[in-house]
Parts: sequence; structure tokens; C-alpha cells
Amino acid sequence: MVTLNEAARALVYSVAEKYDNGETKIAKLASMVKLFTAESVMKITTDAVQCLGGYGYVKDFPVERMMRDAKILGLFEGTSQIQKLIIARRLQE
Repeated sequence: MVTLNEAARALVYSVAEKYDNGETKIAKLASMVKLFTAESVMKITTDAVQCLGGYGYVKDFPVERMMRDAKILGLFEGTSQIQKLIIARRLQE
């Protein structure tokens, strides 16, 4: 779980640094960040729910809310499938 979290953080910082340095063609990178982080956070929260067993689904535990939030992250601002299409199109350029 920690490895995915740190990898996502490093990817976000890398793309943010490129943007801060004036790079304008970062649509592919931004889509890669969105895709990777959305899929990573879903895996991380799924693993957390699995670790807690039945308690992972109870509203008394914060991981239940985190799982719901993680699921919606993959839908906001374009689904994972849309992000994959954007990446594929940018690779063809």
C-alpha cells in the first residue's frame, strides 16, 4: 500500500514540476497521473477493507468512506477508460 502511495506522489510531483517550469504539453502526463492515482487509491482502499474484514464495510470505520471516495475519484473529470484514450491519442502525436 505504501509503495503505491509513494509512487503516485512522486508522479504527481514530477508532472507538477514540469508544469511549474513552463512545459505546456502535459496533457498525456496529466492523464497518466489521473489514471495511476485513481487506480492506485482504489487498490489501496480495497486492500485496507480486506485487512479489516467485515469491519471495513461498517460506517463506524473511516476506511468505508475512503473506499467510497476512491471509487468516485475514478469517475470525476473523466473515467479511467477516457484517460487511457487520451494517453493513447497523445502517444500517436
